[in-house]
Amino acid sequence: MQYRRTIRFCILIFRLRNQAQKLKCTGDNWGQIEKREHVKKFFKSKMLVSILAGWFLLSGAGYLGKDNIYQNYSVDTAKSPYFVLVFQGLRDHVYPWDLKWKELFEYYPKQMPNQVLAKELEDMEEEAVQNRKNAGNKQAVGTENMQEKSAQEKEPKTKTAQAEEQQEARKKFVTVEADYFDDAAFIGDSRTVGLHDYGGLEKTDFFATVGMNVYDLWTDKFCEVDGEKMTLEEALSAKQYGKVYFQIGINEMGRGTLDSFMEQYAQSVEKIRQLQPKAYIYLQGIMKVTTEKSNADSIFNNEGIQARNERIAQLADGVTVFYIDVNEAVCDETGGLRADLTFDNLHLYGSKYDIWVDFLKTRGIKDVE
Repeated sequence: MQYRRTIRFCILIFRLRNQAQKLKCTGDNWGQIEKREHVKKFFKSKMLVSILAGWFLLSGAGYLGKDNIYQNYSVDTAKSPYFVLVFQGLRDHVYPWDLKWKELFEYYPKQMPNQVLAKELEDMEEEAVQNRKNAGNKQAVGTENMQEKSAQEKEPKTKTAQAEEQQEARKKFVTVEADYFDDAAFIGDSRTVGLHDYGGLEKTDFFATVGMNVYDLWTDKFCEVDGEKMTLEEALSAKQYGKVYFQIGINEMGRGTLDSFMEQYAQSVEKIRQLQPKAYIYLQGIMKVTTEKSNADSIFNNEGIQARNERIAQLADGVTVFYIDVNEAVCDETGGLRADLTFDNLHLYGSKYDIWVDFLKTRGIKDVE
């Protein structure tokens, strides 16, 4: 083997020498020839060609599909290439060959001038109609504005506050002891895993795993019952609970849209109601991140979390489904997770989960007499 390598090396040197003589090379450009040979070998590599071709194809598919089949996904193009959209879609069984070509061609630039002109004419016509209406109906418009203003003054400041007020009219929260959670099940992601490990709720069932999200909630076998791994549907079908606590949503940040997330979330809540018809269902608001992380992260930020929490709160009916928000207990005056409670700006220290448990104890449910 060593003999063959020596022969090959000699042949390579001989070829390089001949090329140098033909080009009348000096000692300075001899190194350039060696580099040229390495570059040729590099670009002849089948693996390199495959990688580059795959990169261009996937990026092209992501770009073409960003307003098409991947419109429910989002990507920060300043930090990530378009092919990230393709991999996000693959997780939900959305494939590049599913592109809707007919809809795609409607966005070609050659059609844009006509579309813009038609839109401008439509806007001008609507503006003219509106001006005539305003001129002839000033008094009616004034009355309508006063009524609208009055209605706005009566509206609650936030949608989460509205949900809590509706709950007050039907049920009221009371302080409970730890045994209140003996017939409860907690469903969630890594934060709920921490609650299981450090919360001290020994008699409570937990169905949670790191990285869990609403899209994989009903397909992955992450629930352990009597030593056997099973799906969430199987676990909830095996036993009836008095309460079900549900907190999920941080892992979905940056994936899909708010509407697509809420569609899956609402379907999950309805499925839990069907599987646990006698249980109170607690929808826990997504715990926020620290203000430092929120300000520096375009995906995992408190603005996006708050938008999701407001939509989640609307699912509460105050009868069997209740919205509770642990952020009331763990956030500082800036609205972010307290820095002294977390080791990574996202998860609580193990010694701090008692704050979460104490908060839950203030949210026991009792029928209004």
